[in-house]
Amino acid sequence: MRWKDALVAVAMVLFLSGCIGDEEVARDATPVAAPEAQAALREAPRAAEEDAARQGEVFVAEAAPRRTTLTGFTRARTLMTLVSEESGRVHKVVADVGDTLGEHGLFAELDTTFIELDLQGNRADQQRLQSELTYSKKEMERYEQLVRSNNAPQSTLDNNIRAHQSALQQLRAKQIEERVLVERMKRFSLLGPPGWQVVSRFIEPGEWLTNGAKVAELGRFDVLLVPFALASEEYRALGPKGSEVTLRLTDLGQDVAATVARVSPGFDAQSRKINVDLEIASGDFEFRGGLRVELSLDLLDPGGAVLVPASALIKAYEEHFLMTPDGERVHVVLLGSAEGGMRRVSGQDVRPGDTFLLYP
Repeated sequence: MRWKDALVAVAMVLFLSGCIGDEEVARDATPVAAPEAQAALREAPRAAEEDAARQGEVFVAEAAPRRTTLTGFTRARTLMTLVSEESGRVHKVVADVGDTLGEHGLFAELDTTFIELDLQGNRADQQRLQSELTYSKKEMERYEQLVRSNNAPQSTLDNNIRAHQSALQQLRAKQIEERVLVERMKRFSLLGPPGWQVVSRFIEPGEWLTNGAKVAELGRFDVLLVPFALASEEYRALGPKGSEVTLRLTDLGQDVAATVARVSPGFDAQSRKINVDLEIASGDFEFRGGLRVELSLDLLDPGGAVLVPASALIKAYEEHFLMTPDGERVHVVLLGSAEGGMRRVSGQDVRPGDTFLLYP
């Protein structure tokens, strides 16, 4: 106690300041304490009051969290398989494994020789039909005038009208065929989403492809996913969809922010866990798959451990105790240290929410 130390200091000063000499001077002299001793005498009552007030302080035991760490690995936000919609010979491949597709998303091109010839033939047929349509229209208009003047039979005019309509329908069919050929021509260029990276490549220049053949595996790596399988208590500690969490990139030694992107409404029948995907959208590192990630969650201790201040523990004969406000000792087992100068303890008669003395 500070006030006890102050009294001891005063006694020492009085003893040292006692007179040494004749007894009459010693008997009549009045000892004067040093300034430090006088200050200690003034502070002694105040210190005693503070100690008395501290002895009455209490605290409430809190449930001790149990930290569990789960490990996962990064992967692409989305994967897709690029297939050929047309049959043809591979003319060139412009992207290899690990490359990022450009602003147009071009991955490879097929040989367009035959489709270009078909398109030229179609346009030649359209020119021929356009010429026939122009001629039949003039014939139809001429026979209309002859029929009005009764110089030609109506059947001849009907035949010309039918020929004109037939040429018009054939021209429209060829125009639709041209649109189909132009669209097929576009699909001879194998395109993926711009900015995606090539994960796997399955074709080489000169190779013949059939309709529906796989040509590449593409992935979106500007955003990463980390899948986890969580028990019910772990999912409750993580939070619902959209919650923010902190992940540890163990291989890189840095923390990164993530959000809960997807939560499966079902569960795995064998492990009885919930599938949850965490999304990493930003960070100062290379975005790629296979990075080791750790997720730390604070769960309630199943053994009922609580957190108490270090000052509340009483140690006697290698045992630890807490003191209730009624002055009763409660035996506890010291489990270890926690953040903020706290201690993890457990006891048969200790529960979260119980009140104990802070300075027993």
